Formats: sequence, structure tokens, C-alpha cells
Amino acid sequence: MIERQGNVCRLQGDVTIDTVPDLAENIRPLVREGVDTLDCSGIGNVDSAVLGLLIAAKREAAAGRRSLKITGLSERIHNLASLYGVADLL
Repeated sequence: MIERQGNVCRLQGDVTIDTVPDLAENIRPLVREGVDTLDCSGIGNVDSAVLGLLIAAKREAAAGRRSLKITGLSERIHNLASLYGVADLL
């Protein structure tokens, strides 16, 4: 689930291979509309698909010549990012 408050979107619930397609479809237009922060503190269960979602969101922002800050990353997400060698992209 995505909750938007101004230019901040808060992700809540599980972010897994099963939920990422819908989340990505919903995040893309929000980023295009000016969301500049993704708050991940409400995320529950994750798998490596979360990395693809976050990186795609950052690329969407960059394509519009904007930056996207990602906050509230759990230790699990940090560990996955390090394991896959993409920590610097988040």
C-alpha cells in the first residue's frame, strides 16, 4: 500500500515479488507528479524485488531531472542491497 502526503509517499506492508508489479505501477506516476521522498519505514516482509522497485523509482525521478530520497530503510533492505552490490544506488 502507498500513502501519499504532499511530496512524500509512505510504503506499507510487504514488498515482494508478488506485490512489486502493482506498487511499481502506482509509484511511477507519483514520482512523475513530484513526489521526492519514499518513506520505507512501514514496509514489512521483503525480498530482493524491493531493490528493483526502489531503483526503478529513483531512475524515474532522474529521468524527470529530479532526485528521489529514500528513507526508513530497514536493516534487511540494507543487507539485501549490500549483498547484491547496489547499496550505492539507494
